[in-house]
Amino acid sequence: MSSTQTLPQLSTAPDKGNARTEAALKRLRTAMADIEAEIDQHNGIYPFNHGRVTQSELCRRADVKKATLQNPLHKDSTRVEILNWLEALGARLILSRDSVRERVTAVADDLAAELQRLTLENQALRMRLAESERLIAQLRLLEVELMPPVALSSGQCQPGAQLRHYKGGLYTVVGSCLIEATLQPGVLYKPLQGDMQDTVWMRPLADMQEMVSTEHGTVPRFVLIVDAD
Repeated sequence: MSSTQTLPQLSTAPDKGNARTEAALKRLRTAMADIEAEIDQHNGIYPFNHGRVTQSELCRRADVKKATLQNPLHKDSTRVEILNWLEALGARLILSRDSVRERVTAVADDLAAELQRLTLENQALRMRLAESERLIAQLRLLEVELMPPVALSSGQCQPGAQLRHYKGGLYTVVGSCLIEATLQPGVLYKPLQGDMQDTVWMRPLADMQEMVSTEHGTVPRFVLIVDAD
């Protein structure tokens, strides 16, 4: 059934002079045409009444009481033609719903496959990122190990400078300060690893530049990794 289907010719009452009957039949024909047009506009789905077209729905659209179709004037004519129309229309709606269900299922399957593909790609990218971060960390350690053990100068303790403690910890300089008790210059810094990366520490500048004795000999307490910008 399509928009080109011929609507049933609702029987005209024998009493053609009954204006109310003629008006009711006209409203029914108009409502039937409107319903078919709406179904065509919505890809085979009736957009009202939860998608169901019934006698009650047709009468509501036509502003005709359902009981009118049961009176002797319409029971064996108009009502029968409307029932036949509803039966044909119902078959069309069932086919349309099945078609829509198939399309929705196909789209859902495509989306599921695309989601799986994107998930696998995301996992692969995360693995590559982790490997890149590991390699960068190794390069930084190698860079530090190759640096000569030269003590810091005061100019190297600038904000943003990255330092390596002789025990291996990495730190970044936050700024400079004056120690209240001694009025001696100090350095504010915080760790680049561990659970206290938001904690700022302070050492006197002299301690930052100090040489310390280890089992491998005398080495600087801190060495510079990256100069401040």
